[in-house]
Amino acid sequence: MKQTDQRDKIDVKRMLNLPIIDPKNPSRKLDEKEEKFKKELRTYEFYNLEEPGLMHKFSYGNTKNRYDFTFFHGGKYKVPRFIADHVGSASTPIWKWRPDGTGTMRKELTGQKSRFQMREIYEGA
Repeated sequence: MKQTDQRDKIDVKRMLNLPIIDPKNPSRKLDEKEEKFKKELRTYEFYNLEEPGLMHKFSYGNTKNRYDFTFFHGGKYKVPRFIADHVGSASTPIWKWRPDGTGTMRKELTGQKSRFQMREIYEGA
């Protein structure tokens, strides 16, 4: 019996109509050339770095136009670059307690830890 693959369920036309949201500056508007580049479909392999082996479910878009994704650890998916950038930008802050010189401790942001990874797979050669 053939197991159904998750990537067969992705609606490419609907996915390409999603708004492109910049993770660093959500209100930023992209120019035509950059938008065309971000909407190119590429094959990616998904890795859950935070909880290896588990799937990741998330929604992308706005209230009027959104799409629900389910990525499985090690699964290969053909998605636009902006979706892969969105997944790869998810991170957890790393905090450290340090003395501030007055005898009290202050919490300080020391870095970011990536939660997921989308590795692009280059086909052909």
